[in-house]
Amino acid sequence: MSDPNLALSIRQPWAELILQGRKTIEVRTWDTDYRGRFWLHTGKSADPDLDRRMGVSNPPRGFFVGRVMLESISPIDAARWELWRSKHLGSGRYEPGMLAWILSSPERLAEPVPAPGKLKLFEIDDAVVRQLRARLIVGRAT
Repeated sequence: MSDPNLALSIRQPWAELILQGRKTIEVRTWDTDYRGRFWLHTGKSADPDLDRRMGVSNPPRGFFVGRVMLESISPIDAARWELWRSKHLGSGRYEPGMLAWILSSPERLAEPVPAPGKLKLFEIDDAVVRQLRARLIVGRAT
């Protein structure tokens, strides 16, 4: 499979937890037909208390940090929300309309690459993809 030209911005510490393999479900309220790898970009907003609670120290913000595989997307009901809590790490309440993005195979970049993010899945150009691919640590994320 070729490298994707798609990326998704995810807030920290969630992006770091995905790269560590601790978070395997990303909760979203929107769907996509896309399945496959996408580049993981980190949002710029910070919540130091949440970082501490999740055991993450000074995660990069406003960078590409790796890539991950989107295996499937599944609707979540209240029972699934509780059943999958250890996979999405959410402490909040279930809200109707939530979707579980099932993630696997995280790969970390040796060095984060600074870049602006966007909402939803967004396209990045080939030159950026080549730069990201050159920095991948293949076979392990942590």
